[in-house]
Amino acid sequence: MTEFELRERLTHCIELEYILLGDLRDLLEEAPSKETSRWLTAVLDVLLEKIPEEFEMRCEDGYLQSVIDKEPNWEPLVQRLQEQHFTMFRSLKAFRDRLRSGDIEVVSAESLKLSLGEWIESFTNHRRSEQRLVLMATHVDVGWGG
Repeated sequence: MTEFELRERLTHCIELEYILLGDLRDLLEEAPSKETSRWLTAVLDVLLEKIPEEFEMRCEDGYLQSVIDKEPNWEPLVQRLQEQHFTMFRSLKAFRDRLRSGDIEVVSAESLKLSLGEWIESFTNHRRSEQRLVLMATHVDVGWGG
């Protein structure tokens, strides 16, 4: 696969994730029902497929390797973000598994909605942290050369 093809696939994955997160937000606004649960499960299934696919493409040369190459002392920050990514993925899988169990009551459905809403916020913040770290490494001031 060429670098251009990889970037195209990566862009498509990121765009699809963005759309799915929007769908997830919309579904969380719906009243709990079997139909809503079925749609939530379907969206979570696709997210659980796309998140690792996108992560694997971004990690082809190592997770945020460009940041580590530019700023080696930031490796602990990169490792923390990578661990956070895996933790969030496991949490999302647990949410989906709870929905699949089919015995969610209204009280736990509301709790699940709240937890999923918090997960969406955490995932969005995680992506922002990754982007901020890349931007900071790209624009770090190496000092005056004079």
